[in-house]
Amino acid sequence: MKNIVPFALAASIATVWPASAFAIERNDPALEQYLNEAGITVEELENYLDYEGYSLDEFDSVDEMRREFGEPLTEENLAQLLAKHGLTEQQLRQMLIDNGEMEESQAITDVFLFYNDLEEYIELFKDYSVPITDETLAAFLNERGMTKEELIALLDRHGESLADYHSIGELKDIVDYYRNLTPLTEETLNKFLQEIGMTKTQLEKLLSKNDDSLDNYATVEELSESVIDYLLPDLDELGLTDAELEKLYNHFESLNMEDPQFAEKMEEIGQRLEAIGAYDFTSVTELSPTQIAEIANVWTDLLSTFQLEAKFYLTKGGEKKPLSLSTLLTMESANGYDLLVEIYSTEGELLADFVVTEEMFASDIFDEIGKDLQQSGQAAKIEKVVKPAPPKPLKRTEAGAKLPKTASPYAAYMLFGLTLIGVGAFLVRFRQGAEAK
Repeated sequence: MKNIVPFALAASIATVWPASAFAIERNDPALEQYLNEAGITVEELENYLDYEGYSLDEFDSVDEMRREFGEPLTEENLAQLLAKHGLTEQQLRQMLIDNGEMEESQAITDVFLFYNDLEEYIELFKDYSVPITDETLAAFLNERGMTKEELIALLDRHGESLADYHSIGELKDIVDYYRNLTPLTEETLNKFLQEIGMTKTQLEKLLSKNDDSLDNYATVEELSESVIDYLLPDLDELGLTDAELEKLYNHFESLNMEDPQFAEKMEEIGQRLEAIGAYDFTSVTELSPTQIAEIANVWTDLLSTFQLEAKFYLTKGGEKKPLSLSTLLTMESANGYDLLVEIYSTEGELLADFVVTEEMFASDIFDEIGKDLQQSGQAAKIEKVVKPAPPKPLKRTEAGAKLPKTASPYAAYMLFGLTLIGVGAFLVRFRQGAEAK
């Protein structure tokens, strides 16, 4: 293998990165008007959206936000909402207090800022307070336009039964969830394969390699999630823990990746990585000083863009010697030392570390990571062309438990973390080639 990792990393960035970013500007006059109507600041709005599982950057316009949340909640439209649902203000207050949404001293309009948000909450709790009986089930089936036999068959296809659910609210959630998924048929499977550029034989081979098969899937979305999971790199040999991967994920999710300047920077880095991928070399000794400097600069710029820093150390028998990136790229031998790579946030938090042992220098682990990173680019492509499955509804068994509203783009964010680690592997691959000389 020559320079597979820079190609893979460039492909990963290109396939995951959004084609455009049209988030609402903080100084948009329409946003200012909306905030004035609600009587809040943009910071208070962002805190509210974060609690509800959204971010301001997800909305292209204030009109889109109004459609989602409705008008700001006032005493007047609160009274209209109560009348619509046959509730008194005291009944609603008690419902919110019992479920941990507000304190006795608070007003409803202090806790819920928007009409649609409160109405959704009322409808949710009203449904969750209705037990499943012959009468309520009949009303639900009539509302959904389905028979009891169809409901039982739908649940059975997903390994569930009516006995698993205890309220009409839970039943509504799961039925809507399953009905919004795409049934896996010969036709939809062929369309899925065409979109992701994979043959049925290749898919079956991938599933079989992971002790899985098409027989285990009823929907395209669920199959897609498994395929993405199987294509993502397995970095167990580097010793990355679930906690470290979660830290990386949380770090990337905290970044404003919709910022146009961020997108421009990533596009520039992607182009530079493609240029590096065009270098004709098998080891670092075949690269010019200018080319080595560019590799170091791209690595540094990529980390900086993601608000990360990396530290390198040579370790042996408890000894830990700091190592600069330039030294790593040009040293002639590891002299029996292992390489420790630590990845920090720019705020100084250690997110992950991994050790490349002397034995691993001579192994094919980095060839495998390079191949995995190529597959990661394909996983990112699948996320772009296939509608992701929404988070499966949780059975509501505790007061105050909230249902997730949106699915996090887990694989996409995780891919960024893994490709960064892959660049570290790429650099060490140079060392392997140099030492072979």
